[in-house]
Amino acid sequence: MKSMNIHSLIERILIDSVPSTDEEERLIDCANSVRKKLDSYILEHNLEQYITDIVFGGSFAKGTWLKNETDIDIFLKFRYELDYDHFETLGKQIGMQSLTEYSPYLRYADHPYVEAVIEGIKVNIVPCFDVPFGKWKSAADRSPFHTSYMINHLNQQQKNQVRVLKRFLKALKIYGAEISVEGFSGYVCEVLISKFGSFLSTLEFFSKKFSNKMIISINENTVSLERTNVNHNSFAIILDPIDQNRNLGSAISARSVAIMIQASRRFLSNPSEKYFTSQNIFAVQNNLKNLLSSFILVIEFTYTNRPSDVIWGQLKKLTKSIIGFSESYGFKIFRSICSVNDKENHCVIALLLESTTISSLSLKVGPEILRINDVEKFAEANEKSPLKWIDNNSITKCILFRDHTNIKEYLKYVFENSPNLIGIPKGLKTDFLGSQNIYLLNQHPKLDLHVSNTISELITTDDRLF
Repeated sequence: MKSMNIHSLIERILIDSVPSTDEEERLIDCANSVRKKLDSYILEHNLEQYITDIVFGGSFAKGTWLKNETDIDIFLKFRYELDYDHFETLGKQIGMQSLTEYSPYLRYADHPYVEAVIEGIKVNIVPCFDVPFGKWKSAADRSPFHTSYMINHLNQQQKNQVRVLKRFLKALKIYGAEISVEGFSGYVCEVLISKFGSFLSTLEFFSKKFSNKMIISINENTVSLERTNVNHNSFAIILDPIDQNRNLGSAISARSVAIMIQASRRFLSNPSEKYFTSQNIFAVQNNLKNLLSSFILVIEFTYTNRPSDVIWGQLKKLTKSIIGFSESYGFKIFRSICSVNDKENHCVIALLLESTTISSLSLKVGPEILRINDVEKFAEANEKSPLKWIDNNSITKCILFRDHTNIKEYLKYVFENSPNLIGIPKGLKTDFLGSQNIYLLNQHPKLDLHVSNTISELITTDDRLF
């Protein structure tokens, strides 16, 4: 019975995921129209000497996009011999000038590309080099090969299975390789379906067979292998079928893989449509929020304009630094979360602590007594300690008195007097120190929507995982 239910559920999800013929035609018309504009601009400005081809890429070209949720990726293939500076300049020029009527703007990945919204459809003009296979010059050079590979290796049924997998991951908020998500990219979804054959087979693998000692490769059996390659240091190793030296798993966090594993187990044991719809994390019970409010520290700040991946990278580094610094002082942090509102250039860090206060007394554990040099260094470093001793296991110890016992007051003092101790990312330092606001949740009853939503995410249990 369960088997029939799970297959009928997947069929229902597919109906909601496969684009209509009208949508497909509208996208094709838009893509062809943009291509003509690019061709015209290149010819009118005698740039054909630099361009070898214009090709479609991404999920649009591969036929794996979700209904009402696609970008059109168009790749400008530049001659292999062109130097990198001209490559970047011409890529921006052609994209911006060809689409000038649509108010295009620059986006940044490993190099700049142009984006515009045309009749509600996001279009990306991405420069790449026309390289021989394996002779990559820019990060985008593999993309046309990815497109060709998937067109040749995925049948229509498998393309639809990719769509179901994307819906599953999207609902769990682990879809997308961008640094804000650190999840499974669309291409990884295609690789997994190409490897395992179907959505259910992919979930079966993650629920029962996955190991962080495995290397997932389309070209070989997925078995435990020795991790000898420097790129094989991520929790999940998924090799790019067109470049075996490239680990697609390096962009996927251990947390995202863990969510995939647990959600796969739970879904297979009790299939439900809730695994394909976003959870309403903002419907948090007020009594839980009230119970935890005295254990939650909030840090918020504003920042000057910068690309999304840049601010997310800086914010995640800052959050990690603050946690490490606070814990080294004696505070215990159970959980943390950070978020960005890029419309208002506003960042929030929320920390759930065991306690927002700690004892004024601190125990320092030193070396074993036989390590003579280390013992001397320990004694010198803790000269001001009022009490030092050797315990029953021959370990040196001492006590020190802390100057601060409240995490809010401690961090506030450090931000104002010794910010270099924390390791604030260089490009964020001025913005952060000039605008930061730190407070305990129970002392700040009025919260804006962004802060409130961040707190809700911090204290919400995803019932699809537990």
